[in-house]
Amino acid sequence: MFRRLSATSLLLASSLVVACGHQVTPNPPNPFGDLAGHMQIKFQTSGPMDFTNVVYVIAIDTCGPGVPYPNAFASGSYASYSFAFLVGGGVGGTAQPLLYQYYLNSSSSGNLTKLQVNNLNPSTTIFTYPYQQQTNEFEFTFLRSDLNNPEQVPLPCPNSTATPVPTPSPSATPTVSAGASPTPTPIASGTATATPSASPTPSPTPTGADDSTGVNVPPYQTTWTFNLMTFAPGSLTPLDSLGLGGPNDTSFSGVTVFTPTSGTYFQNRQPPYVVPANPAAYVTYAEVDTYQ
Repeated sequence: MFRRLSATSLLLASSLVVACGHQVTPNPPNPFGDLAGHMQIKFQTSGPMDFTNVVYVIAIDTCGPGVPYPNAFASGSYASYSFAFLVGGGVGGTAQPLLYQYYLNSSSSGNLTKLQVNNLNPSTTIFTYPYQQQTNEFEFTFLRSDLNNPEQVPLPCPNSTATPVPTPSPSATPTVSAGASPTPTPIASGTATATPSASPTPSPTPTGADDSTGVNVPPYQTTWTFNLMTFAPGSLTPLDSLGLGGPNDTSFSGVTVFTPTSGTYFQNRQPPYVVPANPAAYVTYAEVDTYQ
């Protein structure tokens, strides 16, 4: 079974390319006119998405090697979290993504604290659902510079020397009851990661002002790590994630993205050990496209 993927026009132009058993097609027309400096996330589930009974989370570690896992989100430790986009589940009363930043503070007992970013510029983001008429997939486009420490708080990266500050009051999260659906049929197994031409070697050093990523304030790294997950509203109980362990996975190495160059990175999910009851919560595919 082929999975439609989008890739940069620099790599594919308007032609159709078939690689690694996956059908690759160009992105549809871009409302921005130019995707330079943007990222696009494709989030796919087994069944049609349910923005009432499921919270869809795009978690990002901009510090480098760490992986944001579901248990760290559910427990409130937020280990390896720099940012997360939350979609659905009654969060904010809309299906539009809300951005949270995770930071160090003086009263967290070693944990990170989340803070909703209220100044996310809607003119730099686009949420598309359904994506290409597929009700089990959305695409989210945002400007990388939106993650340039928007709340100006001490960053959680290992090389940060910032002093913790008092905790601002984070926004409350509305509660919506969860629902359930019959167990879906597992998808065909397969895992892949794609980069344009030769795979670049990620740099372990903080980025500089000329790295072209749009996020140029140290100690951000040039390699970002993504994880896509689903949670129950209200309780924020993990329902699934990209790893084989599903909601309890701490072994998945993440979708690692090298930000200084354009590229497409994707993960075809293998069936997890435990399949979510609601197919709308069953994560089957993730893709991150980054543009220069």
